[in-house]
Amino acid sequence: MKYIFNVQNFDGELAVFLLQSGVSSRQITRLRKEAGLIKCNGKVVFSNAKVKHGDVIEIEVHEKNQSAVPVCDAKLDVVFEDEHFCVINKPASMAVIATKRYYGTSLQNVLANEWGDKFVFHPVNRLDKDTSGLMIVAKNSYVHNLFDKMLAQNQIEKTYMAVVQGVVKDSGEINLPILDVPGQIKRIVSHEGKQAVTQYKVQKTFNEKTLLEINLLTGRTHQIRVHFSHIGFPLVGDEIYGTKSKEIDRHALHAHKLQFAHPITNEKMVFVANLPYDIKRLTEV
Repeated sequence: MKYIFNVQNFDGELAVFLLQSGVSSRQITRLRKEAGLIKCNGKVVFSNAKVKHGDVIEIEVHEKNQSAVPVCDAKLDVVFEDEHFCVINKPASMAVIATKRYYGTSLQNVLANEWGDKFVFHPVNRLDKDTSGLMIVAKNSYVHNLFDKMLAQNQIEKTYMAVVQGVVKDSGEINLPILDVPGQIKRIVSHEGKQAVTQYKVQKTFNEKTLLEINLLTGRTHQIRVHFSHIGFPLVGDEIYGTKSKEIDRHALHAHKLQFAHPITNEKMVFVANLPYDIKRLTEV
């Protein structure tokens, strides 16, 4: 994949300019190893070349071959796709990464089948296996790095819908640090953890349950599940942070909406995935 950069208000080494433009240091190292992958004003150059205002830089991003994974011929709900990334409405019960436990049935396996030989997996916002909803998958390391920077700068707005056990009376914010416990899947609230901020709005209360709209200002593993369990409102069906439910066979959490600027074109992107049947059924009184 080729990407073009117009040098503006810069005079210095090309590698520095590329770093400032969102190309990762790892990608620059790859560009150094193969001649002909970088051009300045149409001429082949190396990453230590000097560039200045007005120059036009072209790079060709080659992906390092990924170890083969088994392909899975399953249908995906692809909400959006272009040459840079795709947005997928992931079903519950589908793992994202091909691990030993989910080696042939993960999202990685399905996309390996869809994209063929040149497939390299670049998931941007990972979801738990039993969390349904919207996921971004970049198509190369450069775009993945741009998305990572956007995540770090809170430039991707992520909205979730969840059903919790108990009646939440008011909307609010949870600002409690979350700690990864070595050797455990479960995370805990601890002053030794990393900052985690969750904002929520009450949408509906019913049968001693509450439907919430949730916005994450940080992206810690299990953040929503940890926070609401800690304040006494565990997600319905969450066997790790709450209790098993007879009404739903997974935790009631759905990645409902994504908003961000396209990392290449800067176009405003808004994607919505409606509540899946199992969660919608919970809310129908």
